Amino acid sequence: MKRRQGFTLIELLVVIAIIAILIALLVPAVQKVREAAARTQCTNNLKQIALGLHNYHDTNKTLPFGKGPMYMGAPMYARWSVHSQILPFVEQDPLFRGLDFNYPPNTPGMAGPVINFMPAYTNPGGRNAQSSMPVPIFLCPSDPAPISGWLGQNNYVGCVGTMFMCDNTESAPSTVDPSDLKRAGVLYYLSKVRLTDITDGTSNTALFSEHLRGGGVANSRSAMFIMQTQSTLDATYATCSSLNPQTATPLSYWQGGSWAMGEMCCTQYNHVSTPNTTTCAGLGFSGGMKNMAMQQPATSGHALGVNLALSDASVRYVTNAVSLTTWRALGTRQLGEVVGDY
Repeated sequence: MKRRQGFTLIELLVVIAIIAILIALLVPAVQKVREAAARTQCTNNLKQIALGLHNYHDTNKTLPFGKGPMYMGAPMYARWSVHSQILPFVEQDPLFRGLDFNYPPNTPGMAGPVINFMPAYTNPGGRNAQSSMPVPIFLCPSDPAPISGWLGQNNYVGCVGTMFMCDNTESAPSTVDPSDLKRAGVLYYLSKVRLTDITDGTSNTALFSEHLRGGGVANSRSAMFIMQTQSTLDATYATCSSLNPQTATPLSYWQGGSWAMGEMCCTQYNHVSTPNTTTCAGLGFSGGMKNMAMQQPATSGHALGVNLALSDASVRYVTNAVSLTTWRALGTRQLGEVVGDY
C-alpha cells in the first residue's frame, strides 16, 4: 500500500513559524525604506519651497512677508501667509490667481479642549474658498494626515528667528521686551528682508523647516500647550520646556491647520528651543498679542531630527541633539554669531 503523501502538522507549523519570522524581519526593513522615501520627498518639498522664495526674491527684490497685514472686520489671525505669496513660484499659479488678496483667507478653527482658540473664519460671499484647497508641496508624507474637515493643511514653516513674542512688528515692538526686535529671522510680520540683509551668511541662516500637524490629541510635538507668559527668551524656553505634556493643558490641537493662515499656529516657527521639543503659547499677557510669549519649535515625523532649508536654498538634516546655541544662531540673520557644527 502506498503511503499517503502530504505535510504533517508539525511540518506545517514549522513552515508557518518560518514565514512569520521572515515577515517579522521584513516589515521593519520595508518601514525603513518607506520612511527613507518619505524623508527624501520631504527634503525635495523644502528644496522647492526655498527655490520658490529665491525666485520670488529675484522678481520682487525682497523675500515675502512671513505674516501679512490684518483686515478690518476680520479676526486679527485671518491674514495671509508666506506660502500664499510664493504660490506662483511653486507651480501653483492658477490657485494664486484665484485668490483675492483684498480680503483675508478663510481659516479653520484651532480650538483646544478648554478655549475656543482662533474660531473658524469664512469670508462673506464665498470669497477665497480656494484657501482651503490642499497643496501637495506643503505636505510631508512622513506626517500621517490628521482627522479634519479642512483640506488645506501645512507641514512647512517659515523662520521668524529667536523672536519669542507672537506678534512683534517693526512699527509696534513688544512693550515687555523691545529687544526682541533685534533677534528677527527672515520671515516675520510684514517682513521684507533682502538676501543682502542676511549678513550672517545665507548658508548660516534658517529659512524654512517642518512642523507636525495636530491630530486632535495632546501630542507633545503637534499640539500647542498653555504656559504662563514670560518676558525673556530664556524664561520662555525654561517655562515651556518644564511642562509635562501628559498633564499640561492644550491651547490648540490643530497645529498646521492651514497653509494660507499667517500665524505661528500654522505657517511660522521660532528658534527658542531645539527641534522636536514642546510647543507653548503664553496666556496672561497684557497689551495685545505682541506680548504673548511663544515657543514654536520645528518638529517632524522623521527619526531624531528635522529637515532645515537654509537661506541659500540648501537643505540640511539637523538632529535633535544640536546645541541650543547653534540652533539659535541659525535662526538669526544679522547678529554675527558663530554657527557651530550641526
